[in-house]
Parts: sequence; C-alpha cells; structure tokens
Amino acid sequence: MTEEEYASSLVAFIGEEFLQGDAQAELDDATPLMESGILDSLRIALLLTFIRDELGLSVSPGKIDAEHFRDVRTIAAMLAGLPAEENAASADSP
Repeated sequence: MTEEEYASSLVAFIGEEFLQGDAQAELDDATPLMESGILDSLRIALLLTFIRDELGLSVSPGKIDAEHFRDVRTIAAMLAGLPAEENAASADSP
C-alpha cells in the first residue's frame, strides 16, 4: 500500500468509528488527532487493532506516541516507513 492509500483507509476508519455528523465530514489527513481529542489512549488501542487486522501491519510500542499519532498524515508516513520484513511478518501472523 502507498502512504496515500494508508491515509485514505485511516481517515475512513477514524471518521466512521470516532466521529459523527459534521465532525466526520470535516476530518482530513491533516486534522490534529491528539490535540482535538479525537484520539485518546483507548481509541489509539482501537486504531492499532484496525491497523493490525485490516492493514496487516504491526506498530512497535516505541512508535506509539503523540509524535507518530499527531494526524493521519504522520500515521500513514509511519506505516509506509515500516521495514518491509516487519510488514511481511505481520501480514503472515494470525
């Protein structure tokens, strides 16, 4: 997947799962997620489950911080930058 495809999937998931009405329509890849309260610790856990189950990627605990989860763009860039062997290994695991 490309960074743009990751971003599109993440915007759709975050919008559907965490937002309603106008807020859902206003979400884009630059919306500040932590600052605006869209993401908190529980929602990050749900987002990580989506990333693992639907995108087939495993995010290491060291990357779970405000810097990497600032907005969809930064999350997508992080996912696109994961080492190929990490991506392949996580896609093979149940």
